[in-house]
Amino acid sequence: MKRFGSIGFLMILSLIFILSMGTAQAISITYQATDLADTTAGEDLWQYTYTVSEHTFAADTGFTIYFDCDNYGAIDPFPSSPNADWDVLTWDPDPGIPDDGGYDAYALTDNASLADPFTVSFVWLGEGTPGEQFFDVYDGFTYASLDSGTSVASQVAPVPEPATLLLLSTGLVGLAGYRKKRSANIVKN
Repeated sequence: MKRFGSIGFLMILSLIFILSMGTAQAISITYQATDLADTTAGEDLWQYTYTVSEHTFAADTGFTIYFDCDNYGAIDPFPSSPNADWDVLTWDPDPGIPDDGGYDAYALTDNASLADPFTVSFVWLGEGTPGEQFFDVYDGFTYASLDSGTSVASQVAPVPEPATLLLLSTGLVGLAGYRKKRSANIVKN
């Protein structure tokens, strides 16, 4: 009975840990960078396609993705909204200050749809391929930051947290079963 108590305690502790961690999810913004045909000699035209997930936007909240002033220029001044739930705008980086540029998406309705991708074109001034960017989720009334992070390339599939926790708990249950079987064999001998 004493052994079952410690095994049961471990199983209950694992279950509590799994349930508490499984509900916490942060916003995810993934991107795909596409090299576009250059329209102006000497400029390297690109497009970001963003997919936003794991967040519910209320009306008058939004997110801003920042474009580093050393690597980006000529952000499309009239980007298309992904759908009627969003208002989007951009501003160019200013290396003279220096100040980053931005792509801002503002939710016009509660539970604004994230089904469609957000896209914007820009001139790439950096080396290689454009990469991750810092973003900020905000409240449109107070301008308080609600969340922040870094965009992730869409080709990279993150390891889901619940699967890791499921693997951990399966191992703990297996260990408990092994100990119980070992204890039963010791008692028989």
